[in-house]
Amino acid sequence: MSVVLNKKKQDRKRGFTLIEIMVSVSIFVVIMVISMGTIVTIVDANRKSQNLRTVMDNLNFTIEAMTRTIRFATNYHCDMNLETNLTTRDCFTVAKPPSDSIYVDRAQDGVKVYYYLSGGRIARRIGAGAEYFLTSSDVTITSLKFRVIGSTPYSNGQDTSQPMVIITIAGNAGTKVTSRSSFTMQTTVSQRVFDSQ
Repeated sequence: MSVVLNKKKQDRKRGFTLIEIMVSVSIFVVIMVISMGTIVTIVDANRKSQNLRTVMDNLNFTIEAMTRTIRFATNYHCDMNLETNLTTRDCFTVAKPPSDSIYVDRAQDGVKVYYYLSGGRIARRIGAGAEYFLTSSDVTITSLKFRVIGSTPYSNGQDTSQPMVIITIAGNAGTKVTSRSSFTMQTTVSQRVFDSQ
């Protein structure tokens, strides 16, 4: 009887077998791989959220700057590449499609202010001055469209509505493909002052 008890005590003192250790380590590795995958997904989602917040802040600033100028301007002219003797130009039909640029005359001094797409960024130029980017380099604008409706002044008798500009912006933010955020925005701006000449 004492021999059997001594043998049981010796069995308990031997420790783990190699197979038991390998199984334990394998289970631990599987759990760690799953956990790391979840952590990487959470980090990517956080980056995407931060990129989207940056885009929204930057685009809100850009749109606010553009709409403030456009709202108090006169003589709306769609497509700065088609500068003509005309002071105004609509662009919302098939014959005159939307453009990626617009210029308006500031009401206080009559200086032309240009807004356009340049190298994936929204740019502004005042008169013959230098180009100034309104969007940051973190944001890539893939499409900028201006639709101008009712640009002809009321005094000509041809147009009885206030000028209205519809701005559509599309693009993305972020450098990594996995954390890149796409966006599309649209806003409408109408002239604040009475449409007369």
